[in-house]
Amino acid sequence: MPDRKPILKVRALQPLWRRVYRRARLDLWFPQVPLAIAVGIAGALALLPTISKYLAEYLHLQLAGLFDELHPLAAGVPELILRGVPTAIIGGLQVFIAIGLLLGSRLAWISALLITAAQLALAIGYSHQHWYATPVLYLIVLLIALGISGDAFRRSSLAAGTLFALAATVLLLVYGVLGSLILGEGFAPPIVSLPQAMYFTVVTMSTVGYGDILPKSDNARLFVISLIIVGLSVFLTSLTAVVGPLVQGRLSRIIEPGRKRMKRVNHFIITGEGPLARNTARELMSRDKSVVVIVDEEDVQIGEADMVVGDATDLDILRKAGAATAQAVLALSEDDAENAFVILALRELGTEAKKVAAVSSRKNLERVRRVQPDMILAPNVFGGEVLAMALTEEKIDGASLLERFLDVKPQQS
Repeated sequence: MPDRKPILKVRALQPLWRRVYRRARLDLWFPQVPLAIAVGIAGALALLPTISKYLAEYLHLQLAGLFDELHPLAAGVPELILRGVPTAIIGGLQVFIAIGLLLGSRLAWISALLITAAQLALAIGYSHQHWYATPVLYLIVLLIALGISGDAFRRSSLAAGTLFALAATVLLLVYGVLGSLILGEGFAPPIVSLPQAMYFTVVTMSTVGYGDILPKSDNARLFVISLIIVGLSVFLTSLTAVVGPLVQGRLSRIIEPGRKRMKRVNHFIITGEGPLARNTARELMSRDKSVVVIVDEEDVQIGEADMVVGDATDLDILRKAGAATAQAVLALSEDDAENAFVILALRELGTEAKKVAAVSSRKNLERVRRVQPDMILAPNVFGGEVLAMALTEEKIDGASLLERFLDVKPQQS
């Protein structure tokens, strides 16, 4: 039989990791902030070569005549600048995407994956750097970190998708126009004006290819290939970002035709997956009450309750579950610290829902009271007291027992 000790050790560390995760409030900034900083640094490093070359060689140019100076026929701008254009465009996108990562945007995460992969390909293929070079290793580690942290980026909206689509399209147009002007002599007929460059860029990005302007030099052909590949990537990503939120609800109804989403108003929210949470959910549903259960795993199902997958201490998850319009939120996890953090998150959210926290250990009663829930439920403590009173033949007073079982916060007048 396989040795189960390593598996048991990993499972034993999970509660400790959850406790550290919640005490440090990692759900508010990890891994969003570190990844945003890392992507922003990669973008800044990608921008530096082009910026330094421009400042060193073309600082004397007037901005009003920038396009004239970029024209190879007018100023003889060396093609060396073009080498920095793809990397500079990618760097600009990375800096823009880093802002979206700070906000937990799912679209920004997808874009960061694609852009980092493209930058890694350029670093290895175009610059001919070894895989063990420091910049390449940095991009590899960043790509792996982005790949394993997808669950942390859940926000998606039509507005964010539209904004990204517009920004990516504008940057791609700038790349195409600048490249066409710089390599104007490499085309037949030569591209000698801004309208020509704009026309060729749009025709190439749309993959129409009328054939009236053809690349003749190797540099021009490579530039057209890059413009087509990046254009298709931007188009597909933008299409997914804009259309995705529109069809998500329809797809959910097709995949789960028998599942009806309840109206999350004046309902009960339960956090936790233990016996207390399950039994409470079943009893509430047997009384025709609407129940939403927040769980950590997607495969958990509690009767016909509406399920929300995520961290119950995350404000976004609580909003998704409808905490702002709930009748009560019951923190019934077997982890007392998690229940306390749920109450703190609800207070930060500012909801008027009744807040109930379960406590498993007597030593945590005072700690949970400090977060001021409206009601504390201590079934284990209560059970031990009742059993001790019965065995020692003490007089059992129903009113005092109920007061111990339900530690209710006094109503403020």
